[in-house]
Amino acid sequence: MSTLPDYQQAQLLLEKNEIFVAPAEAHGVISGLLACGINIEADEYLGLLSDVFNDGLAFNKDLKAFFADVYSQVVASFSDEEFQFDLFLPSDDETLIDLANGLVSWVSGFMLGFGLKQKDYGKLSADVKEVISDFSEITRLDTMFEETEEDSQALHEVIEYVRVSALLCFAELGKEPADKNPKKTLH
Repeated sequence: MSTLPDYQQAQLLLEKNEIFVAPAEAHGVISGLLACGINIEADEYLGLLSDVFNDGLAFNKDLKAFFADVYSQVVASFSDEEFQFDLFLPSDDETLIDLANGLVSWVSGFMLGFGLKQKDYGKLSADVKEVISDFSEITRLDTMFEETEEDSQALHEVIEYVRVSALLCFAELGKEPADKNPKKTLH
């Protein structure tokens, strides 16, 4: 499975190209698009990302490569049988405030990506509706955490809830990539 780039390097790449969003938000948008059922094998996501992050202008080669890497990693991790999906957040070396702000950015991005393609909320399962409601609350999270073990544990529990909830949305609404080697049925 491919790995994500270093968070700080991703932030510098985005800023250098005047894309003023956190890497967490970009990862969240891509995750939201995939979790609501965008066709995994289409390049539609690049157009949607350029509309959202770059006023509809095409990305340069470096940004296309970055977004393609993130997209491939999210597809692979959502499809992983061992549930290896992780949020792209600042490292645990950062302050809890930085981590909490990254989480809020990721969830906001997820909600944006999900909303770009999911138009019929009435048809969503009760579980997915609850996730969307909870994510809406998380976007309003007070990110002023103290550097205590208790606050760290609480924040990591919210991060785990968000991670599992994103997997739930993908499991219900996402599209698996077409199997390149379909198994032959023996009769």
